[in-house]
Amino acid sequence: MTTIFNADQDLLLRQAASRLCGALRDVLGVRERAVIAVPGGRSVARVFECMRREELDWRRVHFFMVDERLVPAGHPDSNFRLLHEYLLEPLRREGRLGAGNAHPFPLDEQRPDRGAGAYETTLARHGSRFDVVLLSAGEDGHVASLFPNHPCVRDERHGFLVMDDAPKPPPGRVTASASLVRTAGVGVLLFLGRGKGRAYEMFLDPAVGAVSCPAKLVLETHSPFVFTDLT
Repeated sequence: MTTIFNADQDLLLRQAASRLCGALRDVLGVRERAVIAVPGGRSVARVFECMRREELDWRRVHFFMVDERLVPAGHPDSNFRLLHEYLLEPLRREGRLGAGNAHPFPLDEQRPDRGAGAYETTLARHGSRFDVVLLSAGEDGHVASLFPNHPCVRDERHGFLVMDDAPKPPPGRVTASASLVRTAGVGVLLFLGRGKGRAYEMFLDPAVGAVSCPAKLVLETHSPFVFTDLT
């Protein structure tokens, strides 16, 4: 694990954006395309802003959501809306990204799995794994929509999981499974703000497992990076 500390949050987020883009360049150096999965959140939006300033062959990068609320892609609560507003649409306006590179969750209220199976099929066309995953830890140590001691974090399936009982509003969510997170090539975890102090202590405690602190899943990725303003 590589830990990057900086008390200046904005600088830290710029450093995280640089590391993400560097990881994507590394993948594109050996393969035709790269797959990145991202969450939502205010800090993540700033990362997106910084990423769009990077020189990168964005037409070869495919974007998935590591978790999403069960709302349409354009809904104000949608995680994809942030990605679209702060990264994808600016890149498209500049002619640097194609229309087929973005993969929002295909919500289908008529299906029991709400569209999770279709999302897995789309990811399968791109290798069934994330080359790079961006995660942001919550105050309870959750990442994506994998919450401590919730059945979703214990689920061993490799794919996307749907729930209607998330402990954090809204209750209806879809998330990458623990297996899908841990098999990522590069994992970048944000641990920001004093409110995350207790969760960060758990993250650093070797006696605490990923079921109790899902942020620890990043440690099982091939190349984990943690960006934090906590000590």
